Amino acid sequence: MAKIVQRNEILFRAPTRVGLLADVTERIYAKGVNILAIRAYEEDETGVFLIYTDNSRIASEAIETLDEGVVSTVPVIAALMPNEPGQLSDIARALANADVNVTQVHCTTTDSPTAEVVLTTDDNVAAMDALQRL
Repeated sequence: MAKIVQRNEILFRAPTRVGLLADVTERIYAKGVNILAIRAYEEDETGVFLIYTDNSRIASEAIETLDEGVVSTVPVIAALMPNEPGQLSDIARALANADVNVTQVHCTTTDSPTAEVVLTTDDNVAAMDALQRL
């Protein structure tokens, strides 16, 4: 089944402006960090970024002085799983059966044999326990 690990995702907020996405991604790239997944949107004139990288500490340091932005890390659960139908539903059902609420989820996939799902939950300890039993 899936390989389950705990990691950190970066939460970055800064005033919205043209070029903010370019500046965030260029700073991370300049430190040699790979962005594995990103979600960015505008909320009340603030750019909100959820950035999942291969090194959250270095990526956080790279963007912490950008535009008076606020950087924090959020503990997440990452599941590397076969890229096959039904894998995400198995994970979702296991969490529901363990009475764990998923507060956020995003997935990455291509034509490769594996996919990765990144979750935040209301109880990561119980979530890890449930997913390791799959």
